Parts: sequence; structure tokens; C-alpha cells
Amino acid sequence: MKLLIDTHLLLWAAADTLPKNAIPYFTNEKNELFFSSANIWEVIIKKGLNRPDFQIDPIALYWGLLDNDYTELAITRAVTHY
Repeated sequence: MKLLIDTHLLLWAAADTLPKNAIPYFTNEKNELFFSSANIWEVIIKKGLNRPDFQIDPIALYWGLLDNDYTELAITRAVTHY
């Protein structure tokens, strides 16, 4: 199954704090995990707000996702299937 992961779940996965019911989706080798460049954009925006409770490094997140076999989807009209 192809799964496009939202930003919140990506952050949980990166922190190894996924909810128990989400873990099977991330560990099933038959699933293809995707993230959008919009996810990284969102993290950059949140990081730019300088909130003390949000210390995620968007570059580290990006490379960590790629290193863990996630596939990046660029923001294009094609991904909307429109």
C-alpha cells in the first residue's frame, strides 16, 4: 500500500513515538511510505516561529526520511490527480 504520511506522524516517526495503532503501517515492508515537500515546508515555517517547544531540524528530518526509505513527493499538479 502507498501511504502519504502527514507532518505530525512524520515527526512522531522521527522521534520514535508513534501511536501503537500506527506502528504496523510504518513497519509493514509491503507499504511504501511517502512524504511531501510540503511536510518539510511546514516544519521550516514552524521552526521559523522560534517556539521553544519546537526544536526540529528540518534538514535532519529530510535526510532522515530519505535514509529510512521514505520517498519524497514534489508539490505538482500531478500528485493531485487532477
